[in-house]
Amino acid sequence: MERRQFIKKNTGLLATIPFINLQPHSIFDLMDTEIFKCKIGGFECTIFKDLMFTYQAKDYFINADKSELNDALNKYQVDPESIPSPYIAMLLQNGNQKILIDSGIGFSEEPIVFKGKTFVLKGKLKQLLAKENIDTDNITDVVITHFHPDHIGGVHSSDGQLVFRNAKFHIHQDEWDFWHTSKSDSQPPLFKFFIEKNITPLKNGNLNLITQDYQKISKGLISVNAQGHTAGQIALIIGEERERLLYISDAFLHPLHIEQLHWRTNFDLDHKKAKDTRSKLLELAEKESMKINAFHFDFPGLGFAERNGQKWKWIYDG
Repeated sequence: MERRQFIKKNTGLLATIPFINLQPHSIFDLMDTEIFKCKIGGFECTIFKDLMFTYQAKDYFINADKSELNDALNKYQVDPESIPSPYIAMLLQNGNQKILIDSGIGFSEEPIVFKGKTFVLKGKLKQLLAKENIDTDNITDVVITHFHPDHIGGVHSSDGQLVFRNAKFHIHQDEWDFWHTSKSDSQPPLFKFFIEKNITPLKNGNLNLITQDYQKISKGLISVNAQGHTAGQIALIIGEERERLLYISDAFLHPLHIEQLHWRTNFDLDHKKAKDTRSKLLELAEKESMKINAFHFDFPGLGFAERNGQKWKWIYDG
């Protein structure tokens, strides 16, 4: 049975899985690989599936016309109550340079208790790195695109130890400032809990705060301002010359956000900035003939955005 047919027939089961309380071997792992490898310019690239989650259309497309949305979801063969979404991390290797982009949701043997509720973190990034014989102590750089839990949960272990002990961490200044001031007071307490555990302790460590648009992080890696989803989200241009990839993080949560740039999500902080960022990244990818990697699209999230007049269409690679 093909993957999309399987998903369609089993959405009732998938919809019962609560946020974060996911086991290390989900139903999707039986169908999809957890590790994908490719080459980007001078980098050997490995994409890891940390875990799978599902979202609802009411949160992904909050201002979409109901009839139009149903037709669009049918085209992608997904149930509006259970839209599958991977959480990923990407490793770039060039000689001794090992750059990790985002860190997954994290892993803990014991449930985490927060405000009387328990959460079981079963992200697989660390075990997948070990499977590839990657020692976390040999990670030279960690780039965090923004501070939502599925991107920062693997920075520290459940006992508070820094997982990537020898790495320099690259984070946008605006993202740091937003979450460490009263500007973030209205954000979910669980998000702030993750930040206090995983991000705030980095202030006294090897931290590089990005301040400019199109700022070079290292050879073959450029940060691109991509605000809207959060105050300081970044995208990344990976590679050099004509062999480059645009890592868009959460600027788009589903291919339909490429096809309908004005469809809003409940997860974006600033809808206008999010829409402007979507247009900016699509124009950039087209101008530079770059393939795209999208964090929440079908694993490994690689494809192209094709322009058709004033509209765009997502095409999965392969």
